[in-house]
Amino acid sequence: MLNSRLIFKYYKRSASVLGDADKGGRVRWFTQDVLKLPIRTINFSDPKDKFRHDHMAALVNQMLELHKQLASARTDYDKTIIQRQIDSTDRQIDQLVYELYGLTGEEIKIVEDGSS
Repeated sequence: MLNSRLIFKYYKRSASVLGDADKGGRVRWFTQDVLKLPIRTINFSDPKDKFRHDHMAALVNQMLELHKQLASARTDYDKTIIQRQIDSTDRQIDQLVYELYGLTGEEIKIVEDGSS
């Protein structure tokens, strides 16, 4: 969740930033700021919520494995293929987060375009 576009965009607007967050500034990850993030609680008795949770966990595990593969890839071709899989998995995670938070198409466009 923390690496999703939605949560990161929210965080960099509400947390401490060194410089301009949209122009290469560094976001500072302080505990007190992270604790204020609106992390959605999963209702495990709701089949849809449980499915979303399990799907998110599977995507995160897939992402971790892909990063391991990328680190050990030897050829530029292999690195390119694995990076494309990472990018695709990242987009799937973002879409799931948008769904979890009930974002509309217009709200997703705001997050995706980087406009405020």
